[in-house]
Amino acid sequence: MVTVPDGAKGSPYCAYDSGPDVGLTPDRELYNLTGNLTYQINDNHQLFADVLYSESKITQTYQPSPARADFFETDAEFDKQGVDRALLLFPSNPAYQSIAVPYLTSQGYTSLIGQPLAITSRVFDYGPRQNVDKAKQSRVVVGAKGSLGFGDYEVAYSHNESKLESAVTTGYFSQVAYAKIINNSNWNPWAEGGVQTGALADQLKGAAFSGSFLNAKSTSDLFDAKLTGDLGNVAGITPQYAVGLQSRQEKYVTNPSAAYESGDISGLGGSVVPINRKRDVNSAYAELSVPVLKTLEVNLAGRDDKYNDVGNTFNWKGNVRWQPIKELVLRASYGTGFRAPSLVDLWTPQTLGTSEQFTDPGTNQSGLQVNSLTGGNPNLKPEESKQYSFGAVWQPFTTTSIGADLFNIKISDLLATPSAQEVVSRFRSGDPAYAGLVTLRGNDIVSIRQTLSNTGDAVVRGVDVFANWRDNFSFGRLDINMNGTYMDKFDQTSPGGELSHKVGTIVDRSGTPVIGAQNGGVVLRWKHQLAGTWTSGPWSTTLVQNYRNGYEVGHDLNDERVFIGREATYDANVTYKGIKNLTLALGVKNMFDKQPDPIGTPVTNQFQAGYDINQYDPRGRYVYLTAGYKF
Repeated sequence: MVTVPDGAKGSPYCAYDSGPDVGLTPDRELYNLTGNLTYQINDNHQLFADVLYSESKITQTYQPSPARADFFETDAEFDKQGVDRALLLFPSNPAYQSIAVPYLTSQGYTSLIGQPLAITSRVFDYGPRQNVDKAKQSRVVVGAKGSLGFGDYEVAYSHNESKLESAVTTGYFSQVAYAKIINNSNWNPWAEGGVQTGALADQLKGAAFSGSFLNAKSTSDLFDAKLTGDLGNVAGITPQYAVGLQSRQEKYVTNPSAAYESGDISGLGGSVVPINRKRDVNSAYAELSVPVLKTLEVNLAGRDDKYNDVGNTFNWKGNVRWQPIKELVLRASYGTGFRAPSLVDLWTPQTLGTSEQFTDPGTNQSGLQVNSLTGGNPNLKPEESKQYSFGAVWQPFTTTSIGADLFNIKISDLLATPSAQEVVSRFRSGDPAYAGLVTLRGNDIVSIRQTLSNTGDAVVRGVDVFANWRDNFSFGRLDINMNGTYMDKFDQTSPGGELSHKVGTIVDRSGTPVIGAQNGGVVLRWKHQLAGTWTSGPWSTTLVQNYRNGYEVGHDLNDERVFIGREATYDANVTYKGIKNLTLALGVKNMFDKQPDPIGTPVTNQFQAGYDINQYDPRGRYVYLTAGYKF
């Protein structure tokens, strides 16, 4: 805890650095089981089945919850139990006279002396918040495939099921129970370590909350049938076709606990309601491949999808592949795309909780947290896109191939959840699309809106490149592979018409975060992975370079632009396959323990700061050992 000497209203105030109290990487346990079965009925027909089952347990630790009057606004328990919506410090409290009165006097707020004071507190009494998510996922596929003489068929039914149980262990408490105890005590908001002591500490234990608070289940049942074959020979040309039908039903059900549904548990957000939603999707598709010449092939595909909740869409794609000489392949494509909002996107309840931390450029306050409305949006429109690409693959020698593909994508009605920093910064910069997302009291922000929304349009353009080389020597085989992407453009326009040039920066020229800066981080101008592998008998060794160029992260106190430099990290591994069905590997990530450039980025995520969490793994260098056995 530190004191900021000059706050938004010219008075010093306490600030809290949450960084040391946030777990950088969650603890994770993961178990997977897969299996498949085939039964050959005869030469032309086969039955098959696939099974997948996995369990995971993820434990994440955060800083203790904040508490203040604004955060209690949506908690109906305060009215039900007749408790004031504030943590109050009364004039009779010794801390009021010894700490509050001198502070109010020194800052010229003498008119407040003698009145109860509403206190903003970081509640350390229950320790850090800890969430435990247990997930179970299963998938079963059964079907048949074979030949009918005029074509090959495949029919299948699949059932996917995902279950989630969310629980908390420490750091959470009933807001109304906590406020009731505090408001009837001589508590000290400035106690050492922020922890109350003695009999009051024992009383506060009664407000603690732990245990399961949410169970959720999603299922998807899919029937799929397809037929492929030749259309016959016409003038020496044999077109190939594929046609298919799909029918899918999705379900999404949540069961919050009574405490979670009430919105009374600090740190879990506002009141939530159970969800029980489903939808049906029926689709038909067809594909035609025509070898027009020995060196020229044309492919056309189309798909019609009918959603019973977001409407109908037809999308298509055309490809051309031309090989004028043996060493050179040219290819091009054009198509349209569609992404429907999921049931989670549409129906996750909108709740008023606490935002992540942000800096308000309008008041120069940092580390702020306010009420934030988050959740789904039943009014979402689907994303739509148009894209084209063309490229070439050149193989000058049998050992070498080089290729490049230029792509251009135009996306409409992007689906995204804006970060708190994006909402605040773009509101302060005057972007009209964010005008209704911030509520002020005077010039101070008291609440924001971060619901999932259609965040405008984008144009994306770049080039994917690759190069491969392989040759055999007396000491073994050498492979060298390079894959890279150069981004020429990623321009996103907000619904209000404001344009963000996002390549190579997370802020615009004024230092305001670009649209969607938190969703996936910076759009790098250039990045590549270069790998070299030596193989000899059962042994293989690989060295990998992961490279990215630099980018802009903000402005300093002198309004000078701040950049992160280019970076390269190196990985290595050794693999042994000398025992039948067994693979052993020993490896190291970030083998030279490259540290990130320290930054004060204006784009927050998970309360972490000081480095870009989308570009750097906070584990630094780490060694791993894996073993795999097939049976």
